[in-house]
Amino acid sequence: MDRLLEALLLSEPQARQAWEQWRATQDINTISYASQQLFPALSPAFPNWLEHDPAAAIFKGIIRQFWSQNQLRLQKAEELDILFTQVGVRSVIVGPVAWALRTPAPAIRAIPHLTFLVPRGQVRDAMKVLMNAGWALRSNLPGDQAWDWGDHVSFQRENLWLHLHWRLIAVPPEDACECEQVFLSQIGPIEWNAHTLWTTLPEATLLHILCAPRQGDLPWQADVALLGTAGIQWMSFLELARRFTPLATERLRELHPYPRLAIPPLPSNDLDWLHRKFRHIGKAYRTNSYYRKRSSNRLGFVEFLTMAFAKKCVRALAKLRRKFASA
Repeated sequence: MDRLLEALLLSEPQARQAWEQWRATQDINTISYASQQLFPALSPAFPNWLEHDPAAAIFKGIIRQFWSQNQLRLQKAEELDILFTQVGVRSVIVGPVAWALRTPAPAIRAIPHLTFLVPRGQVRDAMKVLMNAGWALRSNLPGDQAWDWGDHVSFQRENLWLHLHWRLIAVPPEDACECEQVFLSQIGPIEWNAHTLWTTLPEATLLHILCAPRQGDLPWQADVALLGTAGIQWMSFLELARRFTPLATERLRELHPYPRLAIPPLPSNDLDWLHRKFRHIGKAYRTNSYYRKRSSNRLGFVEFLTMAFAKKCVRALAKLRRKFASA
């Protein structure tokens, strides 16, 4: 792992040691933008770490630049949320804007782009709002039969990108609608500039952090460190992760060596034979229902089991007949 990222994950004095090891290999004039994005997150420690650094003023200037950029992008997010509300679009602010608002001061979470979550049925209305506000569409909306495979469309205005999502994480198409409903049902208010925005609850937010695409953004480990795990209802989180993306718990286990992050021991995904079989049957039923265009419910599950058992019996009988016929 990059020593600069470890400086954010570790406690003192190891954090300062990681910073000094990273700094000793860097020319201030050639530091990558990806590294610069981490400076605002590390800024609470900079008064001590930069005390004798001849480039201290440059580091502080970079942080001020990110802070100013954040204010402009937060203002833009607020304006768009108001526009969505005016036309009846239910908008949920997610991604870097929401994560920045939840980052405890004085640390700063850089905002490279805007991300909104809206119900699938309101995507077209939200797109009209954005295009009327001067945002240029940079990706195509899926065809009528492909919404379960896609999850967002992208827009650009000047040098700022905006991603309009109807689903935040990648799931099999048969799970798409349920995933969307779960995330949209787990939201709460967050304040900025005396304006109430809505965002996902901590458990859904953590799942998104662990599984969201990261091109041009901070590493997922950084967001876990910045937001912390205080207030996470771990049983609720694990239920979400097991249902939609077991990768999330595997990633959290990678952070166990960093005690400051307070990641609790997480149960293994290694299930016994009975649980694996039940989960396999459940997935097969949801897939079957999806392609037959039927809703999933308990009665349908019982019918699916009955049919599967009957087919298995027919195959067994046919196998016996062939065996006796050849005897």
